[in-house]
Amino acid sequence: MSRKSTLLLVLLTLNILGCTIGGNDVRTHVCFQTKHHEEVIPNITIYVKYGATEYPGYEPESQFHDVWTSDENGRVCMSDVPLGSHWFMAIGYDEKIREQVIGNMPLRLDLNNLTIDTILYVGEE
Repeated sequence: MSRKSTLLLVLLTLNILGCTIGGNDVRTHVCFQTKHHEEVIPNITIYVKYGATEYPGYEPESQFHDVWTSDENGRVCMSDVPLGSHWFMAIGYDEKIREQVIGNMPLRLDLNNLTIDTILYVGEE
């Protein structure tokens, strides 16, 4: 085997291994606490649309890739969210005012921003 062929084989092997091993090293984590006027709102449904750079609106629900629900403390955490730009859309109910509340937030995850822990504010429609 010539040196050129050997070098090509080594580079190809490293490229394949780099994609396989390197992809597993990147872990992301996104957490929200849902609030309305500084009051925690529990059990809010959060929809996420991956790879979205423009506001997607709330309908149709079929456009969203994942759905989570906040706990009794208004908290929800998601692991292994893909890198890129995403929209998070929240829909819930505020017992104090007896009305539906909504909110949304765009976030970008990249190699410099792998963990996000923030408040997702909701308000009346």
